Amino acid sequence: MTTQQRTDEEAVRDLLARADRAWEAGDATAFAAVFAPDADYTTWFGQRLKGREAIEASHVPLFAKYLKGTRTIGEITSVRFLAPDVALVHGMGAVVKGDKKRTRFNTKMVQYVVVRSGGEWSIAAFQNTKYHWLFNALFARQ
Repeated sequence: MTTQQRTDEEAVRDLLARADRAWEAGDATAFAAVFAPDADYTTWFGQRLKGREAIEASHVPLFAKYLKGTRTIGEITSVRFLAPDVALVHGMGAVVKGDKKRTRFNTKMVQYVVVRSGGEWSIAAFQNTKYHWLFNALFARQ
């Protein structure tokens, strides 16, 4: 990995950490700000949001009520640069409240397409899917 790739990977990881901090603060504006203006956002239950404004608007009531006091926890499992200004990021995470932890029951698999435009990184696409631990365990044995 080159020095530039290491620097870029750190910038991508920092971008996703900013999203986590905004979520924990319940700040829909700051959360949406890490996304590209025309970003695609697909929720774990299949809702598709198009654009930063829709991402922000959908999270305002969530942070005010259903997701109030929650935080995201997880790990980035891979960062792969498809081009100098495009990264594919995979991870595992969960939305939890209080001192709860990520478990096999609340884990989601996440995927981001992160792009650099005008020297700034932003999320162009995001999707998360429920992690089915039992199926993964069964398939791993075969």
